[in-house]
Amino acid sequence: MYDFFAFVPQGIFGYLKDKGIKINFAITGLILSTLSLLFLYFNLNALLVILFLSIGNCMIHIQGAETTLRSSKGKMAPSAIFVAGGSFGVITGKLLAMYKVPIPFIIIINLLMLIPITICNKYNHLLDDKNLEKYNFSNKNINFKIIITLSVLVVIVRAYMGYGIPTTWNKTLIQTILLYCSMGIGKALGGILIDSIGIRRTALLSTIGALPFLLFGNNLMTISLIGIMMFSMTMAVTLGLIVSELKKYPGVAFGFTTLGLFLGTLPVFVFRINSILINCLIVTILTFTSIIVLSVICRKEKL
Repeated sequence: MYDFFAFVPQGIFGYLKDKGIKINFAITGLILSTLSLLFLYFNLNALLVILFLSIGNCMIHIQGAETTLRSSKGKMAPSAIFVAGGSFGVITGKLLAMYKVPIPFIIIINLLMLIPITICNKYNHLLDDKNLEKYNFSNKNINFKIIITLSVLVVIVRAYMGYGIPTTWNKTLIQTILLYCSMGIGKALGGILIDSIGIRRTALLSTIGALPFLLFGNNLMTISLIGIMMFSMTMAVTLGLIVSELKKYPGVAFGFTTLGLFLGTLPVFVFRINSILINCLIVTILTFTSIIVLSVICRKEKL
């Protein structure tokens, strides 16, 4: 339920932001998430806790995404670094829960978001629609609907790989922390590389390069972490592709990526494959599918 309400509505809220609705989603989301923690503290209805927390997170997330996309002048690094923060946030939340940190302290941590939100609000004048015209990462010879659909497909694959690939080495707290940190570093690095060497090279480097590490890293933490980090780079690639096709709707573009993220995690809740051989086969098929898709829909850079 949390994943559904945190990820799926982002495209809807993004559309409202794109249309200029006069609501500060970050402040509204902060209020909702703070109320959810208060409900939790006073042991109120669990459904209210989940709804307020997930929708609050959803609104904060889409505000940050829209802000970075509108202010980055066609660069992917800022948005990629913003999204990468989510991986570090997830592991921080797990640690707070594991060590049973008091709810009032977590509320204080939550309210500290007012500082960056307030600072960002002072720079709203930089959010120029003209900046969105500078996103040109997709193959213009392909219909925009096909590019968006295939990009979401790659997001689904990435989400599934992040949760579904075998990692029998992941048994201790520090190993779990390293797992999420590698995802976060990969997401940020993808955006940085796109701005440096181009989107198609980044897409092919991250997918082709990740495959051997993913296949042979089941029992080897370092090898597996490299593969997870490299495949996580495709986050920035898919976001860049979709926003290139939906220049006037960056919020909707970001919503497509979070929808793909939700769909990619669903299989993990339904079933898990215990056979290493079958897992390797699935990883190989999905990776080669992503390689073919990205090589076609990404714009070719000049040598």
